Formats: sequence, structure tokens, C-alpha cells
Amino acid sequence: MPATTYLILQNPGHNRVYYDAAVPMALAELTLAVRRMAVQASHFEERHLSGVRYLAFETRRPLEDSALESLSRLSFVFALFRVKEQAGQTLLEPLRRSAYEWLNPKIGTLLKYPGKTNELFTKMMLHVAALSSDYSPMDKLKVLDPVAGKGTTLYEAAVYGYDAFGIEKDPKAVHEAAVYFKKYLETERLKHRATKRQIAGKNKSEAVYIHAFSYAQSKAAFLSDESTQQLGMVTGRAQAACDYFKKEAFHLIVGDLPYGIYHGATSHEKPASKTRNPAGFLTEALPQWFETLKPGGVVAVAWNTFVVPRHQMAAIFKAHDFTVCNAAPYDCFEHRVDQSIKRDILVARKNKKQ
Repeated sequence: MPATTYLILQNPGHNRVYYDAAVPMALAELTLAVRRMAVQASHFEERHLSGVRYLAFETRRPLEDSALESLSRLSFVFALFRVKEQAGQTLLEPLRRSAYEWLNPKIGTLLKYPGKTNELFTKMMLHVAALSSDYSPMDKLKVLDPVAGKGTTLYEAAVYGYDAFGIEKDPKAVHEAAVYFKKYLETERLKHRATKRQIAGKNKSEAVYIHAFSYAQSKAAFLSDESTQQLGMVTGRAQAACDYFKKEAFHLIVGDLPYGIYHGATSHEKPASKTRNPAGFLTEALPQWFETLKPGGVVAVAWNTFVVPRHQMAAIFKAHDFTVCNAAPYDCFEHRVDQSIKRDILVARKNKKQ
């Protein structure tokens, strides 16, 4: 039986720089997804037909519906085709994408602010983390972004149908994120409940609050715990995650570490100062993240390699009982954002305690 060739048309998004840089990353994500499908595939490559760029791969047998559903969840997929040769011509057969989205993907694009991470990149980090864990990306996972900003990671996780929680030290950002998400739920006419409650702190001056949302697509679903989604934003410190959440609460921890003009990392020793170097921040935070992560769970972080080289980042995670994924295709996510920022993704699995 001849091999079957598939072509994926990449989502152009709204950022041309990211679109042009994303091919190696997209092929890496595709490789991880195909590994989880347990199908024999090869020839992962960029291919041009009639001046249009596609991402291509071959399989020994045509893909089943479950595999096509997995491909539909890739961060970069805009359209999927199967190649057919007929009468000396190359024809593209469109394949139906699985409508997996729990929320409309527009939720990650509507809120604009300086320093925001490209939502397609955020989606890629989430999916790569899920593919690297012991859990199925199609399950209802629970995600923590400990450097949440105004919630881009949470919104992309919600699109996947995951429960999503964030920690952000800036109370203004948390307030704006809560207002935005509540307005979105109201506009989309989703049944929901919004609360603000204290989750940590011995007295009023030390109080830590969470803006929490429970929501569902219908009134009947809202009455069922299994059909209700959760999203929450904590005004607090990433280095104190265990104060806000139970041990082994999350399947994934995903975050774009502070590195730019608008965001800077802080440490417990110097809370008033900001630095673009996340090493000290991670040294404080990783023990907390380890405790809140489930066995077989994964941490995926993006950072600026101009500030901290990859081998140093890996050493920090290894020192805190994580196994860093360094083999191919995990070495294909580095890309330039601008003259001062070269971004990479580090994926690390939680080691089981002896």
C-alpha cells in the first residue's frame, strides 16, 4: 500500500513575524502529536504547492477519525488536506476539522494590551505540555499559569475545555482579566457564577483573593459538576502557589516567564525591584510548583535565551527534581521575537519522589 501524504495549511494569525518563524515549532508540535497517535509517520517537512506553504507528513495507512481529531487540536492548523494523484495532477482533498473548541477561539484575541504573548504561541505551549504529560490532551485537564498577566493562557486553556487558574501579582491586571472574562460569558450567554473570595492570609492585611468563575453552555449543564468549567485568577505570588492551591492539583503548569519591558520578575529578597533574569524567581518558585503538580504532570515555560542560556535553565529544573525534555523535537522551539528577545520553550516532567 502506497504511503498517504497529508498537508496542513498553517493559521496565518495576525503576526507575520511569528508566522514566518513558526515552521520548525509547528513541525515539532506535529511530531509530538503523531507520536501520541501511535501511527507510523515520516517526512515531516515544509512543502510549497503553487506558491502556498504547507506542512507535510506521510503515513503508511490513511489516518482514522481519532487521529484526525488529534490533528485538529494542533495550535497552527487552519485547514487539513489529503493528497491524491489523479491523471498526473496533484489534488488536495479537504478533511473536516474536529470542532473540539469548548469556547470560541476569539476569546484569546479580543483583549489587547502591551506585552501580551501571541495567543497562537500560548496555545502551542499548552498543547506541547499536554502532549508531553502522562495525560491525554483530550481529557479535561487542570492548568495553572503562575505568571498569568491578564489571562491569555487561561483563555486558551478554556478553549480546549480545561479548567484554568492563574496567579498574578498585579491586582489591576487580575481585575481587568476578571471583568473581561465575565463580560465575555455574558456576551456569549453562557450560564455562569462569578465570586471573589479569600483563599489565603491570616488577617485582612495579608488576605489573598481569587476571582473564580464556574460556567457551562446550558442551564442543565451548569447543574452538573462534570459539565461545568472552572476558571480563576489569584492576586498573589507565583512563589506561594502552595498557599493558594492543594498539592497535586494540576496536570499542567504553563507560563511565559517575565522578560520584556512590560514584565519583570521579582524575588522575595527584592520584591520592589524587577529583573529580566528569571533564574532567582524560578529557584524560589519551582519547589511550590512541584508540590502543586500531579505525578506525570508537566511544566512548560517560555523565556528569553539571551538572558539565560538553555543549559542553565535546564540545570535549575533538574536541581528541583524535574526531568527536562531536551531530545528532538524539543530543541526546535527557539525563535527570535525582536532584537533583544530570543524565545524558547522548556518542557520538564515532574519526577516521582523516591
